[in-house]
Amino acid sequence: MAVFSLQSCLILSAILILIGCYGLIMRRSLLLIFLSVEIVLNGAHIAIVAFNYFRWSGVEAGHYLYMISIGIAAVEAAVGLSMIIVIFKNYGTILADSFTSLRASDKEKS
Repeated sequence: MAVFSLQSCLILSAILILIGCYGLIMRRSLLLIFLSVEIVLNGAHIAIVAFNYFRWSGVEAGHYLYMISIGIAAVEAAVGLSMIIVIFKNYGTILADSFTSLRASDKEKS
C-alpha cells in the first residue's frame, strides 16, 4: 500500500475533522472554538484535493471548488475574528459560558 493514496488522504481528512469536532464540543474559549472550525475546514480541503487528484485528475472542477472553499474560509476567518473582538470589547471575556445572549450589556445602555 502506497503512503500517498486516496485512502490515506481520506483517513487524514477524517482524523482532522474528528479532532476539530472534539474541539468544538469540549472547548470553552471562542478563539479555540474558532480554531477548531478551521481544523474541520482543513480536513474538508484535504478530502477535496485528494478526490480531485485521485479520481478527477483531468477535470478542473475540483480546483475551482477548492479555490472557492479557500475563499469562503478566508471570509469566515475575517468575520469570525471580528465577532470575537466585538464580543471581547462588550463582555471583557471570550469564554462561551460567560454570556447567554448577544445583547449589549447593562453598563453600555447608560
